[in-house]
Amino acid sequence: MATIRKRTLPSGLVRWQVDFTDQAGKRRSKLFPRRKDADVYLVKVRSLVANHTYLADSESITVAEAAKSWLEHCEVRCKTGRRMERATLRGYSDYVRLHITDPQVGIGDKLIVQLTRRHVNEFRDRLLINGRSEHLTRRALSVLKLILDHAIDNGQLYTNAAQGVRVIKSSRIDHMAPVPSKEAIRALIEAADEDFKPHLIVSALAGLRASELRGLRWQDVDFEAGFIRIRQRADAYNEIGEPKSRAGYRDIPAGPMVLNALRRWKLRCPKSDLG
Repeated sequence: MATIRKRTLPSGLVRWQVDFTDQAGKRRSKLFPRRKDADVYLVKVRSLVANHTYLADSESITVAEAAKSWLEHCEVRCKTGRRMERATLRGYSDYVRLHITDPQVGIGDKLIVQLTRRHVNEFRDRLLINGRSEHLTRRALSVLKLILDHAIDNGQLYTNAAQGVRVIKSSRIDHMAPVPSKEAIRALIEAADEDFKPHLIVSALAGLRASELRGLRWQDVDFEAGFIRIRQRADAYNEIGEPKSRAGYRDIPAGPMVLNALRRWKLRCPKSDLG
Protein backbone atom coordinates (compact mmCIF):
# COMPACT_ATOMS: atom_id res chain seq x y z
CA MET A 1 0.00 0.00 0.00
CA ALA A 2 1.29 3.47 -0.92
CA THR A 3 0.39 6.62 0.99
CA ILE A 4 1.23 10.33 1.13
CA ARG A 5 1.77 12.27 4.33
CA LYS A 6 2.83 15.80 5.18
CA ARG A 7 6.09 16.22 7.09
CA THR A 8 7.78 19.17 8.75
CA LEU A 9 11.54 18.72 8.74
CA PRO A 10 13.81 19.83 11.63
CA SER A 11 14.79 22.79 9.44
CA GLY A 12 11.16 23.91 9.38
CA LEU A 13 10.66 23.06 5.71
CA VAL A 14 7.42 21.29 4.78
CA ARG A 15 7.69 18.25 2.57
CA TRP A 16 5.31 15.59 1.23
CA GLN A 17 6.47 12.01 1.78
CA VAL A 18 5.38 9.06 -0.33
CA ASP A 19 5.59 5.78 1.63
CA PHE A 20 5.26 2.44 -0.16
CA THR A 21 6.45 -1.16 -0.18
CA ASP A 22 8.24 -2.43 -3.28
CA GLN A 23 7.70 -5.79 -4.99
CA ALA A 24 10.36 -7.37 -2.76
CA GLY A 25 8.54 -6.29 0.41
CA LYS A 26 11.03 -3.56 1.30
CA ARG A 27 9.65 -0.29 2.69
CA ARG A 28 10.54 2.78 0.64
CA SER A 29 9.90 6.51 0.91
CA LYS A 30 10.57 9.65 -1.09
CA LEU A 31 10.16 13.36 -0.27
CA PHE A 32 8.74 16.06 -2.53
CA PRO A 33 8.44 19.84 -2.05
CA ARG A 34 4.92 19.93 -3.55
CA ARG A 35 1.84 17.76 -3.00
CA LYS A 36 1.29 17.73 -6.77
CA ASP A 37 4.69 16.10 -7.38
CA ALA A 38 4.01 13.53 -4.66
CA ASP A 39 0.63 12.65 -6.24
CA VAL A 40 2.24 12.11 -9.65
CA TYR A 41 4.97 9.90 -8.16
CA LEU A 42 2.40 7.92 -6.15
CA VAL A 43 0.52 6.95 -9.32
CA LYS A 44 3.77 6.05 -11.07
CA VAL A 45 5.24 3.97 -8.25
CA ARG A 46 1.99 2.03 -7.73
CA SER A 47 2.11 0.98 -11.38
CA LEU A 48 5.80 0.04 -11.19
CA VAL A 49 5.35 -2.06 -8.06
CA ALA A 50 2.25 -3.77 -9.49
CA ASN A 51 4.22 -4.71 -12.62
CA HIS A 52 7.28 -5.75 -10.58
CA THR A 53 9.42 -3.18 -12.41
CA TYR A 54 10.27 -0.76 -9.59
CA LEU A 55 13.97 -0.01 -9.11
CA ALA A 56 15.27 2.28 -6.37
CA ASP A 57 17.49 5.22 -7.28
CA SER A 58 19.83 4.32 -4.42
CA GLU A 59 20.54 0.93 -6.01
CA SER A 60 20.96 2.21 -9.56
CA ILE A 61 24.19 2.56 -11.50
CA THR A 62 25.05 5.46 -13.78
CA VAL A 63 25.16 5.34 -17.58
CA ALA A 64 28.97 5.51 -17.37
CA GLU A 65 29.04 2.49 -15.04
CA ALA A 66 26.61 0.61 -17.28
CA ALA A 67 28.82 1.42 -20.28
CA LYS A 68 31.90 0.12 -18.45
CA SER A 69 30.11 -3.13 -17.62
CA TRP A 70 28.96 -3.53 -21.22
CA LEU A 71 32.44 -2.90 -22.64
CA GLU A 72 33.87 -5.50 -20.25
CA HIS A 73 31.27 -7.95 -21.54
CA CYS A 74 32.22 -7.07 -25.14
CA GLU A 75 35.90 -7.67 -24.28
CA VAL A 76 35.06 -11.14 -22.96
CA ARG A 77 33.20 -11.86 -26.21
CA CYS A 78 36.21 -10.66 -28.19
CA LYS A 79 38.68 -12.81 -26.24
CA THR A 80 36.47 -15.92 -26.46
CA GLY A 81 35.58 -15.53 -30.15
CA ARG A 82 31.91 -14.68 -29.61
CA ARG A 83 31.36 -12.54 -32.73
CA MET A 84 33.19 -9.47 -31.43
CA GLU A 85 36.23 -8.22 -33.34
CA ARG A 86 38.94 -6.03 -31.86
CA ALA A 87 38.19 -3.22 -34.31
CA THR A 88 34.50 -3.31 -33.35
CA LEU A 89 35.38 -3.25 -29.65
CA ARG A 90 37.70 -0.30 -30.20
CA GLY A 91 34.92 1.53 -32.07
CA TYR A 92 32.43 0.91 -29.25
CA SER A 93 34.95 2.18 -26.71
CA ASP A 94 35.48 5.35 -28.74
CA TYR A 95 31.74 6.05 -28.97
CA VAL A 96 31.43 5.69 -25.20
CA ARG A 97 34.46 7.87 -24.43
CA LEU A 98 33.96 10.58 -27.04
CA HIS A 99 30.18 10.93 -26.96
CA ILE A 100 28.15 9.04 -24.37
CA THR A 101 30.32 9.93 -21.38
CA ASP A 102 31.76 13.15 -22.81
CA PRO A 103 31.59 15.85 -20.08
CA GLN A 104 30.13 18.44 -22.43
CA VAL A 105 27.42 16.54 -24.30
CA GLY A 106 27.21 13.10 -22.66
CA ILE A 107 24.90 11.53 -20.10
CA GLY A 108 27.45 9.41 -18.25
CA ASP A 109 26.56 10.76 -14.80
CA LYS A 110 22.82 10.04 -15.20
CA LEU A 111 21.33 7.13 -13.22
CA ILE A 112 19.96 4.56 -15.64
CA VAL A 113 16.71 4.15 -13.67
CA GLN A 114 16.10 7.90 -14.02
CA LEU A 115 16.84 7.94 -17.73
CA THR A 116 13.79 8.89 -19.80
CA ARG A 117 13.02 9.32 -23.48
CA ARG A 118 13.34 13.08 -22.96
CA HIS A 119 16.87 12.71 -21.60
CA VAL A 120 17.89 10.64 -24.65
CA ASN A 121 16.25 13.13 -27.02
CA GLU A 122 18.17 15.97 -25.35
CA PHE A 123 21.40 13.95 -25.62
CA ARG A 124 20.75 13.46 -29.35
CA ASP A 125 20.13 17.20 -29.82
CA ARG A 126 23.33 18.11 -27.95
CA LEU A 127 25.33 15.83 -30.22
CA LEU A 128 23.94 17.50 -33.32
CA ILE A 129 24.29 21.05 -31.96
CA ASN A 130 27.92 20.38 -31.04
CA GLY A 131 28.87 19.35 -34.55
CA ARG A 132 28.34 15.58 -34.65
CA SER A 133 27.06 14.34 -38.01
CA GLU A 134 23.72 12.58 -38.48
CA HIS A 135 25.48 9.27 -39.07
CA LEU A 136 27.70 9.62 -36.01
CA THR A 137 24.71 10.62 -33.85
CA ARG A 138 22.75 7.57 -35.00
CA ARG A 139 25.71 5.34 -34.17
CA ALA A 140 26.09 6.88 -30.71
CA LEU A 141 22.38 6.29 -30.01
CA SER A 142 22.72 2.68 -31.23
CA VAL A 143 25.61 2.12 -28.81
CA LEU A 144 23.59 3.69 -25.97
CA LYS A 145 20.73 1.31 -26.76
CA LEU A 146 23.11 -1.68 -26.58
CA ILE A 147 24.41 -0.47 -23.22
CA LEU A 148 20.88 -0.21 -21.79
CA ASP A 149 19.92 -3.60 -23.28
CA HIS A 150 22.86 -5.11 -21.42
CA ALA A 151 21.66 -3.48 -18.19
CA ILE A 152 18.21 -5.00 -18.80
CA ASP A 153 19.82 -8.43 -19.28
CA ASN A 154 21.54 -7.96 -15.91
CA GLY A 155 18.28 -7.06 -14.16
CA GLN A 156 19.43 -3.49 -13.52
CA LEU A 157 16.76 -1.92 -15.72
CA TYR A 158 13.34 -2.81 -17.12
CA THR A 159 12.83 -0.42 -20.05
CA ASN A 160 15.19 1.00 -22.65
CA ALA A 161 14.79 4.78 -22.94
CA ALA A 162 16.86 4.84 -26.15
CA GLN A 163 14.50 2.48 -27.96
CA GLY A 164 12.90 4.21 -30.94
CA VAL A 165 14.74 7.53 -30.62
CA ARG A 166 15.34 8.80 -34.17
CA VAL A 167 17.59 11.29 -35.90
CA ILE A 168 15.57 13.18 -38.49
CA LYS A 169 17.38 13.57 -41.79
CA SER A 170 18.39 17.08 -42.80
CA SER A 171 17.21 16.37 -46.35
CA ARG A 172 14.33 14.42 -47.87
CA ILE A 173 16.68 13.28 -50.63
CA ASP A 174 18.87 10.23 -50.10
CA HIS A 175 22.23 11.36 -51.42
CA MET A 176 24.31 8.55 -52.86
CA ALA A 177 28.01 8.37 -52.17
CA PRO A 178 30.03 9.70 -55.13
CA VAL A 179 31.33 6.93 -57.38
CA PRO A 180 34.67 7.49 -59.14
CA SER A 181 34.50 7.58 -62.92
CA LYS A 182 36.03 4.84 -65.08
CA GLU A 183 38.71 7.28 -66.14
CA ALA A 184 39.60 8.09 -62.50
CA ILE A 185 39.80 4.39 -61.60
CA ARG A 186 41.94 3.66 -64.65
CA ALA A 187 44.30 6.52 -63.79
CA LEU A 188 44.56 5.32 -60.19
CA ILE A 189 45.44 1.79 -61.28
CA GLU A 190 48.01 2.97 -63.82
CA ALA A 191 49.71 5.20 -61.24
CA ALA A 192 49.87 2.50 -58.57
CA ASP A 193 52.92 0.43 -57.66
CA GLU A 194 53.05 -2.90 -59.49
CA ASP A 195 52.60 -4.89 -56.26
CA PHE A 196 49.55 -2.80 -55.32
CA LYS A 197 47.79 -2.87 -58.69
CA PRO A 198 46.16 -6.30 -58.14
CA HIS A 199 44.58 -5.02 -54.92
CA LEU A 200 43.08 -2.01 -56.71
CA ILE A 201 41.88 -4.05 -59.67
CA VAL A 202 40.14 -6.68 -57.51
CA SER A 203 38.63 -4.03 -55.25
CA ALA A 204 37.33 -1.90 -58.12
CA LEU A 205 36.08 -4.65 -60.44
CA ALA A 206 35.01 -7.40 -58.02
CA GLY A 207 33.58 -5.25 -55.22
CA LEU A 208 35.33 -6.92 -52.29
CA ARG A 209 35.40 -5.28 -48.88
CA ALA A 210 38.85 -4.38 -47.60
CA SER A 211 38.62 -7.12 -44.97
CA GLU A 212 37.59 -9.68 -47.62
CA LEU A 213 40.52 -8.68 -49.80
CA ARG A 214 42.94 -9.08 -46.88
CA GLY A 215 41.53 -12.54 -46.17
CA LEU A 216 41.48 -13.78 -49.78
CA ARG A 217 43.42 -17.03 -50.34
CA TRP A 218 44.60 -18.54 -53.61
CA GLN A 219 42.38 -21.55 -52.99
CA ASP A 220 39.41 -19.16 -53.08
CA VAL A 221 40.25 -17.99 -56.62
CA ASP A 222 38.84 -20.32 -59.28
CA PHE A 223 40.76 -19.39 -62.42
CA GLU A 224 39.05 -22.10 -64.51
CA ALA A 225 35.46 -21.16 -63.67
CA GLY A 226 36.22 -17.46 -63.33
CA PHE A 227 35.02 -16.91 -59.75
CA ILE A 228 36.34 -15.45 -56.53
CA ARG A 229 34.83 -17.27 -53.54
CA ILE A 230 34.47 -15.30 -50.31
CA ARG A 231 34.88 -17.69 -47.39
CA GLN A 232 36.76 -15.64 -44.78
CA ARG A 233 37.94 -12.13 -43.95
CA ALA A 234 40.81 -10.49 -42.05
CA ASP A 235 40.01 -7.57 -39.77
CA ALA A 236 42.07 -4.39 -39.25
CA TYR A 237 44.39 -6.39 -36.97
CA ASN A 238 44.80 -9.12 -39.64
CA GLU A 239 42.92 -11.64 -37.53
CA ILE A 240 41.13 -14.20 -39.68
CA GLY A 241 37.41 -14.74 -39.16
CA GLU A 242 34.10 -15.45 -40.86
CA PRO A 243 32.47 -13.02 -43.31
CA LYS A 244 30.34 -10.34 -41.66
CA SER A 245 27.01 -12.03 -42.45
CA ARG A 246 25.45 -15.06 -44.11
CA ALA A 247 25.17 -13.03 -47.31
CA GLY A 248 28.93 -12.44 -47.08
CA TYR A 249 29.50 -16.06 -48.17
CA ARG A 250 29.28 -15.60 -51.94
CA ASP A 251 30.88 -16.39 -55.28
CA ILE A 252 31.79 -13.31 -57.33
CA PRO A 253 32.24 -13.52 -61.12
CA ALA A 254 35.73 -12.34 -62.08
CA GLY A 255 36.43 -10.90 -65.52
CA PRO A 256 39.60 -11.34 -67.61
CA MET A 257 41.27 -8.19 -66.23
CA VAL A 258 40.82 -9.37 -62.65
CA LEU A 259 41.96 -12.93 -63.35
CA ASN A 260 44.99 -11.80 -65.38
CA ALA A 261 46.02 -9.39 -62.63
CA LEU A 262 45.79 -12.20 -60.08
CA ARG A 263 47.74 -14.59 -62.33
CA ARG A 264 50.57 -12.06 -62.62
CA TRP A 265 50.52 -11.43 -58.88
CA LYS A 266 50.57 -15.15 -58.08
CA LEU A 267 53.93 -15.44 -59.83
CA ARG A 268 55.42 -12.73 -57.57
CA CYS A 269 53.39 -13.31 -54.42
CA PRO A 270 55.48 -14.21 -51.32
CA LYS A 271 54.85 -17.71 -50.03
CA SER A 272 52.69 -17.95 -46.92
CA ASP A 273 51.22 -20.63 -44.67
CA LEU A 274 47.88 -18.79 -44.85
CA GLY A 275 47.34 -19.91 -48.44
